[in-house]
Amino acid sequence: MKHLLLALALLPCMGAAQAAEVLANGYSVRFDERIETAPGDLHGASVGRIRLVRTGDQALVWQENTPLQPGCGAIAAVTVLDDRFVALCGHLGGRHYTQKIIFMQGNSPAMVSVDQFDSPSAVRVERDGSLAIDVLRRDLFPGELTGPHYFPTVYRLHHDDATFGFVPSFDGDAAERYWQHYRATRQAAPAASVLPELLASLLAAQAGKQSICAELDTLAADLQQGRQYDAQGARTLMRTWLHKLPAIGYPALDTQACPGRI
Repeated sequence: MKHLLLALALLPCMGAAQAAEVLANGYSVRFDERIETAPGDLHGASVGRIRLVRTGDQALVWQENTPLQPGCGAIAAVTVLDDRFVALCGHLGGRHYTQKIIFMQGNSPAMVSVDQFDSPSAVRVERDGSLAIDVLRRDLFPGELTGPHYFPTVYRLHHDDATFGFVPSFDGDAAERYWQHYRATRQAAPAASVLPELLASLLAAQAGKQSICAELDTLAADLQQGRQYDAQGARTLMRTWLHKLPAIGYPALDTQACPGRI
């Protein structure tokens, strides 16, 4: 493994502006807060600038003006993940968070972005060295669902000669995270108010060690509490959402694993 030089500092700038910088693998990665001076909707607003400089000759390799401001609450604006990757996290006026990942090896660093909507979470380096990140997607069924509904998705970075980007993951390792999200959501709200999210989590967790069949029975029973739904109505509602959720990327229900449940 190449020697990795890390230097992380928050540097105070004029006024409330901030800058974060790391040195890694012969590059300086800097995420500055600035005031937009160009005409347009963002004129006068706090925005950001990302700069990637090769430390050997101080050559500017990459510069991007972005509407994002540096930092995501507890998540630093710039983080060295390992000897290959640096993560940058920014926000739009204290909401709507985005992570940017820079691949630092070779002569041409590459960047990919992940929209994290309202709930930032840190990029993880998995046991096999791959990168993963949890995203709670929203606004996926406009006109059908009112209020914020958050659908969990674990993304893994796919990187080869042809592809550099994050793709949804529903493998056994990711399944445990979906299961945890299901349990937390289950305890936080009545099943009827978060049924699509609960079913999405169960579909996503099918590759894991936990069987989802009993949970489908429990959800059907819970929907009948308060007599809002009878047994047939509860099953019909669940079947409707189980058929819709694959359209937004979730695996279809393995009916052979749970025969007669829906």
